[in-house]
Amino acid sequence: MKINWFSPLPPAQTEIANCAMRVLEVLQNRAEIVAWTNQLTWSSEIEKYARVCRYQLNQMPWKQINQGDLNIYHIGNNADFHADIWQISRQSPGLVILHDFKLQHFFTGIYNKTWYDKEVYIEHMQKYYGIKGRQAAASFWLGNISIEYMDEHYPLVNLALENSVGAIAHNLNIYKILEREKRWFVGYVPLPYKSQSKSTNKINFDRSLPYRLILFGYLNSNRCLDIVLEALSTFSDKNAFRLDIYGRILNKKYFTSIKEKIKTLGLSDRVKIHGFVEESILDKALANAHLAINLRYPTMEEASASQLRIWSQALPSLVTKIGWYATLPQDTVAFVRHDRFVEDIQQQLQKFLDNPEEFVAMGKRGKRLLEEQHTPEIYAKAIVDFSEKACQFRCKSVGYQLINRLCEQMSDLSNYQFSEQEIKRPAEAIHFLTFRS
Repeated sequence: MKINWFSPLPPAQTEIANCAMRVLEVLQNRAEIVAWTNQLTWSSEIEKYARVCRYQLNQMPWKQINQGDLNIYHIGNNADFHADIWQISRQSPGLVILHDFKLQHFFTGIYNKTWYDKEVYIEHMQKYYGIKGRQAAASFWLGNISIEYMDEHYPLVNLALENSVGAIAHNLNIYKILEREKRWFVGYVPLPYKSQSKSTNKINFDRSLPYRLILFGYLNSNRCLDIVLEALSTFSDKNAFRLDIYGRILNKKYFTSIKEKIKTLGLSDRVKIHGFVEESILDKALANAHLAINLRYPTMEEASASQLRIWSQALPSLVTKIGWYATLPQDTVAFVRHDRFVEDIQQQLQKFLDNPEEFVAMGKRGKRLLEEQHTPEIYAKAIVDFSEKACQFRCKSVGYQLINRLCEQMSDLSNYQFSEQEIKRPAEAIHFLTFRS
């Protein structure tokens, strides 16, 4: 099988690029891969596993692309990395791998910040959510509704899958939502990560030294960093922990507010911001940490590569009990409730001080789960198996798209407005309209 792989590639500062490297290393043994990118540069390491081709939207090499058996498109919530990939997916049907389910940040990044196309955005919202969607879009554009509200009520995932052959989710709950739609060929595959075979998390029980907490990744306000700082500043045993923060804080205003908060709360001697670092440096920091903090609120319903990286080091962690994180076995993580953040963080820190051995065991159980369910080998096999089935489904998918467009055209010609139920089943809608005439 020949697969066209559309994804960010290292050194792009997104975990999806790192995921591509892990997967392609083993996927090359099961399929011929051409990795397509719009980046000017990419890591030469990737060329060990796949042929890399660069594309430009206005000069797409369709003849070369069409020689593949299937296009695989990686869609995440950052328009900087995925806008071009999404546009290609609309022109050439393929398999979409959803790294996020709530995609308002993605589409408003395109329509609001890049294309400045209010009307098209509103039309998309009306198409998928009716008049309520149109009204919400117009109000959001004026700044009267938050992006968090839009994500929760209007995720716009259908727009990401508009012309797809099928979809793969890394979150079992999202798979079930998509499967109920009966619109796509849908699969579920756990997000892959390569375990660190030599990792051994050892806690130094010498209380003269503070325990090391670590928080890392691509940091937005939903990572709850300000709440973590508040919890640390008012914790009864203030000198028991030190927090190291690694990663890119995406919003400059948020970054400034965090630095000011560290100073205001008197945490300058116990919290250090290291910024974005190389993978090897981050892995070393994780190996030397005692407890990871991996909170999300709200969540984009993503599976967390950060959590897999934490487990790869057999490191215990605090996670928010929502979305994908809530589905994790309760003996592999320590849960924090989003409506009791400070209280629960402090409670878990106290539990750690009282019984660190239990947290060590927690990290080991997490690593065992990683090795059983999240290996790149399992992922690569599932991708190929699913891709073969998706190719067989392609004719049905194209037929569905044609019928759906015909419904829209006939609705315009006849001034008949299809109900939401009829739009979901276009073949039945055509049958109804034929006999109605």
